[in-house]
Amino acid sequence: MSRESEFRPRYGVIGAGSVGRSLIGRLPAKARELGPIAAVSYRVASRIANVLRAGYAVRTAGELERAPVILFYSPPDQAEALLTLLEAAQMRWKGRALIFCDCEAEASARACFHQRGASIAVVRQFGIAGRIAVEGAGVALKAARRIARALQLKPVELSAGSTDLFDSAVTLGTCALTPLIDRAAAILRRAGVRDRDAVYLAAALFQQTAREYAHSGRQSWGWHSQEPEVKRLEAQIRASELQLGPLLRELLLLGFEAFDRHGEVASRLRQRERD
Repeated sequence: MSRESEFRPRYGVIGAGSVGRSLIGRLPAKARELGPIAAVSYRVASRIANVLRAGYAVRTAGELERAPVILFYSPPDQAEALLTLLEAAQMRWKGRALIFCDCEAEASARACFHQRGASIAVVRQFGIAGRIAVEGAGVALKAARRIARALQLKPVELSAGSTDLFDSAVTLGTCALTPLIDRAAAILRRAGVRDRDAVYLAAALFQQTAREYAHSGRQSWGWHSQEPEVKRLEAQIRASELQLGPLLRELLLLGFEAFDRHGEVASRLRQRERD
């Protein structure tokens, strides 16, 4: 009896690049779960199987039909070639799940397989320990939830088509925020705070704000009830660096608008900006 016929695999894999470092490589009990593994060549598929220490290489993407759930992973520069290979595969897609793991899934590619009857999901890490972002529907969503449980990760489920919106929030809270922390540290240095202390204090201020927001939401905002003093705000804006002053003003106005508080203060800030 061949290795392939000894069990019915739960997952098939089509991949490129560092598959072992993706969520696929982190799946427990891989030897009992993974079956056929396809890639741009049999040699690459064999290498992936060796890295995963599970599954077996196949020569054509069509052989993935042996598994009800297909896991896809590829770095951006190889995704198109791998998708073309999968699209050309002679296999029945109806009732099958295709899950993109830790990689981008273009809307056109997802639509292509959905039209053929496949159920689509995306599962990926997004920088928060213990959680995983999940988007999908049907049997693919159920399989994605099963993967999250196997990895002991809490799924953060997104509504259909909202990946870019979710990513914008992640970017706002990460890469877009880092320069703001850096500018706060720079201002502290200008105020005479030693370099190491300035970095620590800037980070601590943002961390404290984030903790308070996690605990109390909008009510954690320092001016939720108490109205700020316009003269003090204007003094702070003037004291800031030339490039940061306008940004600080806009952030203050954003807070007044987002939390629907202190409209008179906001109006006076806008008026003084025009003066």
